[in-house]
Amino acid sequence: MNKKKRPIEAYLSFFLLLSMTIVMFIGFVFRYVFNASLSWSEELSRYLFIWFIFISMSYAVTERAHIRVEALNRLIPLEIRKYVNIFGKCIWLVFSLFVSYLGVTYAMTMSSSVSAALKLPMSVVYFGIPLGYALMSVRLFVQIIQAFKDPYLEVANDLAEEGYIEGEEK
Repeated sequence: MNKKKRPIEAYLSFFLLLSMTIVMFIGFVFRYVFNASLSWSEELSRYLFIWFIFISMSYAVTERAHIRVEALNRLIPLEIRKYVNIFGKCIWLVFSLFVSYLGVTYAMTMSSSVSAALKLPMSVVYFGIPLGYALMSVRLFVQIIQAFKDPYLEVANDLAEEGYIEGEEK
């Protein structure tokens, strides 16, 4: 059996989604069963969801699950496609590093604000943004290094997904 080792982002995403679901369920039960709503459940669910989104972005990079313009990618000849893919990931990496930097700056400016129900510093909430982009930058950097070592790997993955490689079905 081919077991693939999952990155830490997969477990963090699962934990955040599970926690959010449990908190929402508890809030639902208190509101509709006990007729007493919890003031913090909706706020905590929202903040867990924010962290879930940004941590999951990094996991999506490892799974190659981000949306791409496949039609354009398929029009590019295979010899050039490997370089276009590397260039695209480099631009993506620069963007991710920039957003991570801006996210840290913004999170630091929010350190004096606190949330309404939880009294949690808003910098904790907003720190999920730079953390997610920083993790995504690490994953992109690793993929770029792998692409330089084996530039046809990305093209082979594309061809396998398209069903052009023998033994692979779409």
